[in-house]
Amino acid sequence: MQKRVSLFAILAVSVTAVTIYASSGAESEAKPKQRDFVVAGSDGYGTQECLAAQSNCGRIVADAWCEAKGFKAALAYRKLDRDEITGSTNAGSAGKPADSFLISCKD
Repeated sequence: MQKRVSLFAILAVSVTAVTIYASSGAESEAKPKQRDFVVAGSDGYGTQECLAAQSNCGRIVADAWCEAKGFKAALAYRKLDRDEITGSTNAGSAGKPADSFLISCKD
């Protein structure tokens, strides 16, 4: 009888430990973290030239932006529509607002 109680106690402690570990957020640390940045086209990284035209340098510029912010690489990047921006952006040389871009970075 004492062996049966000991086995039951060990099993109960094991299940409790696994449940606590699973709910502690340890699994979320394994997932790559993502962060989105709104970038003005006039930021000096070449976003206006590369991201707006969807040219080959777009991935390079997006990755460079993410690396400069301490991330591993860019997940995605795109030009934002004017109605997606809630604040004002810097005006370009002709007084026209600069395009803005969304760059999503990952760890």
